[in-house]
Amino acid sequence: MATDQMHSSADRSTPLLEKFGQIGAAAAGGLFLYSVKIVCGKQTETNCGCCVAGTRPGMYATEVNIQNFNPEPARLVKFVQPLILLGTVVAREPSLTDPATISPRQVEEIVIPPLAATMDDCCRIAEMLPPPSGEAALTIAILSIFSSLELSVSAVYTASPLCGDGISIHVEYIPSRRFG
Repeated sequence: MATDQMHSSADRSTPLLEKFGQIGAAAAGGLFLYSVKIVCGKQTETNCGCCVAGTRPGMYATEVNIQNFNPEPARLVKFVQPLILLGTVVAREPSLTDPATISPRQVEEIVIPPLAATMDDCCRIAEMLPPPSGEAALTIAILSIFSSLELSVSAVYTASPLCGDGISIHVEYIPSRRFG
């Protein structure tokens, strides 16, 4: 069970929360939130009897599609919170991600014009996190998208084994939640 949650940084003002306030002021009915699981990189086999972080051995990729189907521009704040970063667990309970410590490179503000679309894939997520040295080990993260308007958000997950044939692909549509 997570401990020390009552003394988290949620009570402190952070630049991230200030950005939410800026786009929230523009959204008459509050903000829409999308929370997307990101799985990127390579999980190698291990011969230890220890707890292996994340997934089965394989190569993983995620692509997140974001479309503004509204007749007006949508203001977004996106941020990524790693749970496993380059093969290292950084937020297994009782450890938590801390919005107060998110670096500026992990946060992005964009405006999507009416009927336009964009995507975030493993390459973009890697740009938002500390850079890897060499081949990218497994990274599992949460990409949070806050928007002034409701959007169409989907995630495309692909996986393949380390050796042999086969590939898996799965598309998931991400529902919106109201924030604030």
